[in-house]
Amino acid sequence: MSTGVAAGPGRPGSQSLEDAFWKALSNAHRRRILDELAAGPKTTGELSETFTDLSRFAVMQHLDVLTDAGIVIFERRGRHRYNHVNAAALRAFYERWVNRYADAAATELSALHRHLEEEPMPTVTETVKVLRIENEMRFAAPPERVFSALTDPDEVLKWFPYTYGEERVKRVVLEPRVGGAQYEDWGDGAGHFYGTVLEWDPPRRYAVRSRLHAGTIMDTATTIEPTDGGSVLRSSKVIVGPISDEQERGIRFHGDLARFEDAIRAVVEGGAEPGGADTAASTTAQGG
Repeated sequence: MSTGVAAGPGRPGSQSLEDAFWKALSNAHRRRILDELAAGPKTTGELSETFTDLSRFAVMQHLDVLTDAGIVIFERRGRHRYNHVNAAALRAFYERWVNRYADAAATELSALHRHLEEEPMPTVTETVKVLRIENEMRFAAPPERVFSALTDPDEVLKWFPYTYGEERVKRVVLEPRVGGAQYEDWGDGAGHFYGTVLEWDPPRRYAVRSRLHAGTIMDTATTIEPTDGGSVLRSSKVIVGPISDEQERGIRFHGDLARFEDAIRAVVEGGAEPGGADTAASTTAQGG
């Protein structure tokens, strides 16, 4: 069973994306779907039950249009598809069009300001991005072994040798409970806080919310299921916030478990000497 990879938010300015955006919102049923999702994520089945005037197939078609436009994102949990409103994409289009039509008035006010005080006031606009990183890996080891390799700090450092404090790090801590802290201990109360455990259900599932940098958070949800030959690991990361292109490259590098698959496999299954894809220290991003 494969995981669903949701569409990320598009950037306004692309003609095809703008067309898809307005097409998606032009339909009354699709607007009603967004109204339903505004209250919280819903499965496709739950939406189908709400729209008694539509078939399940029709609801799925409308969801596909919204997903293609970047307005809805989804995640798969077992057999269910959970649909979410992509608030960042809606915000981006709001800023794109509302700011466009507000520009004329803003320009006039700025000109008046300069005329009266000769002191122009610059405007800074930040773009909020939503990034998604989905991974699926299979191991010839039981779920307990995979769970330990991903949550025991000593084992994690064998395949992910990156820390913020570098040589200052005394230990990396993950408190194994809901509400538990994940952080680097540098001694004497100093350190770096990664995030907080939101779900803890060993060896099946855990979730962590992390702060990457000011205004940007990352939600990581990991599930591990037994298979005939071992286990299947599924990881879903959603990163939201003001993210520069350079920060995005760092997040995608450090947050993509596929880059570390060989090293993780060495730790989980044994055999090869474990090690990260690159042993140089980095402070760009920390996987949670």
